[in-house]
Amino acid sequence: MADIVYLCSNKSTTSVTAAQIREISGSIGDSERELRPRVKRGWNRLADEQRGEVARRYEVGDTTTELAKAYGVAKSTIIGILRERSIVVRRQPMTPDQVRDAVALYGSGLSLSQVALQLNVNQETMRVAIIRAGVQIRPATGA
Repeated sequence: MADIVYLCSNKSTTSVTAAQIREISGSIGDSERELRPRVKRGWNRLADEQRGEVARRYEVGDTTTELAKAYGVAKSTIIGILRERSIVVRRQPMTPDQVRDAVALYGSGLSLSQVALQLNVNQETMRVAIIRAGVQIRPATGA
C-alpha cells in the first residue's frame, strides 16, 4: 500500500492513472474496507442577521454552548462572533454536579489537569470551583 501512495505522490518519477491504481489495489487482495468517497463536513456559515441574534441571545443569558448547538456551529465560532462585536465572553461556570465530581476525582488523587481533562472543563475554572467548595489544593509535583 505504501508503494501505491508513493506512486501517487508528486515525488514519484512515474505517472500513474486512477485505473492503474485500482488495478494494483485490487491485486493486493480482498480488503474488508470498502472504498467510499470522503464525505465533506457541511460548514454552517451564519448570515449577518443570525450573527446579530447570537450576540443578542448571549447578552440576555444564553451560553456559548447552547448557542453553538442551536445554530449548528462550533463553540469557537460563537466566541469569534462575540469577540468581533466586542462582547466580553463570560466564564462558563461548572454545574454543581461537575463541582461534586471534580472534588471527588481530585480527592481520589488525580491531578488538577487530569480532573479537568476527564470532566472536559477548563483547568483554572475547575481549580477555582473546588477551592470555593473547600478543597485544599495539594502542592504541585512539577511533573
